[in-house]
Amino acid sequence: MALALKNPHNYLCTLEKTSNNKNFHSIIDALSSSKYKTLLTYNTPIYQETLRDFWKNAKKCKIGSSRQKALGYYI
Repeated sequence: MALALKNPHNYLCTLEKTSNNKNFHSIIDALSSSKYKTLLTYNTPIYQETLRDFWKNAKKCKIGSSRQKALGYYI
């Protein structure tokens, strides 16, 4: 059985500074020096079965006060 890829989720960041993204140079610097750089720039396949398992096991929770409503997911 072949594993099915979920292509729309396999986008990568380039983290390159150009004249078109001058407003984001500080963010690019922060991401380039962070521990998440590999996660953002390395082309790792994401399989549909993995996504299904994640959402099947994820639980919804409220984060913050009633004025600051947000939802988060955790496993």
